[in-house]
Amino acid sequence: MKNILLLIGLLVGLRCLGQTPGQQRFSSSAWAGAVFQSLNAALLVDPQNGHYITAERLGPGASLGIAAQWQLLPGLQFRPALGLGYSANTIRFWSADGEEERRQYSFADILVPVHFVLSNSLQHLPVRALILFGGQLSWNLVRTPATAPLQLLPERLGLDIGLGAGFVCGKWSVQPEVLYSFGVNNVHEFTNGAYDWAAGRLVRDQLCLRVLLTRRH
Repeated sequence: MKNILLLIGLLVGLRCLGQTPGQQRFSSSAWAGAVFQSLNAALLVDPQNGHYITAERLGPGASLGIAAQWQLLPGLQFRPALGLGYSANTIRFWSADGEEERRQYSFADILVPVHFVLSNSLQHLPVRALILFGGQLSWNLVRTPATAPLQLLPERLGLDIGLGAGFVCGKWSVQPEVLYSFGVNNVHEFTNGAYDWAAGRLVRDQLCLRVLLTRRH
């Protein structure tokens, strides 16, 4: 118990030492942006019936949400967030006799990103350089129709890294960011369907261009 209390005290002390006089320790933000998603597939050809699939690379979409930011140390923030995102991708299914079927898969996601933000003021410029890293968990609210040739899982886990800039515009802090989210988990749900043996691992990678707005106190 003493060791636990000592650890808690040490963490609190580090946070206090990391604050400079007049520095805002907590802030909230809102964001909106454009999303470009790809379904990266380890595609196979079914040796039994000759089926195969191809996935179109990029599907456009959008996201918005809110974020809370805590200043942990000078130049380091902790930023959990909650948001909504929408994107869509098209998969083309080819049967052994050459017939093609195009199916659009929609993703209306609840987003839970958790990021750390490193910042550094640029000399002679009223701009801060930002580096973001962390991860996000999302859940697709659109269920794949039972008639779809391929079933997809709703959950997605991504590892995120990004770059941004921060500057002040009146009473607002504006932060444009470019964020890449690397899909970790396989979203292909194997149901022993006609095309399951032609589709290997499917992951959802995303590129997000967004802007965060924070009201300054």
